[in-house]
Amino acid sequence: MLLLPLIASARKTLYVTNSYFVPDDDFRRLLTDAHARGVDVRILTVSDNTDVKTTLWAGRSRYEEMLKAGVRIYEYQPSMMHSKTFIVDGMWGSIGSMNFDNRSLAFNNESNLVFLDAGLGAQMNATFFDDISRSKEIILSEFMKRPWYDKVLERGAGLLSRLL
Repeated sequence: MLLLPLIASARKTLYVTNSYFVPDDDFRRLLTDAHARGVDVRILTVSDNTDVKTTLWAGRSRYEEMLKAGVRIYEYQPSMMHSKTFIVDGMWGSIGSMNFDNRSLAFNNESNLVFLDAGLGAQMNATFFDDISRSKEIILSEFMKRPWYDKVLERGAGLLSRLL
């Protein structure tokens, strides 16, 4: 109930930071639809420096579709990243414990602070861009060249995504 209006209301920017990013079909469609209407959609998530590899692989199994649709994806490099934020048009968003995966959205008791404040939005945007300066952007042409065994792991984890 929180993510739908956040994503659907975006007109200029939508910046998502999430350590367990495994969006289902509906949320991938919302993200790609936002980009199609001119929104700068960027996702910051974990790299191999994660505590849950299956979630990383399941999330990567969704990258190709989103990259082809124009969504920009970054993986944080220095260490495990555990942030969970959404920033919409630099004005409103969410900070909390909610992950972008099925378990968090359907089962876990999560707690988020939702804000509508241009000052906090500006601070959140600055933090987001500081974080992506230490991240690797996933480029579709490079991503397509990853080893076959990575694709197998991602496909397998993707099939289990409803349990993650």
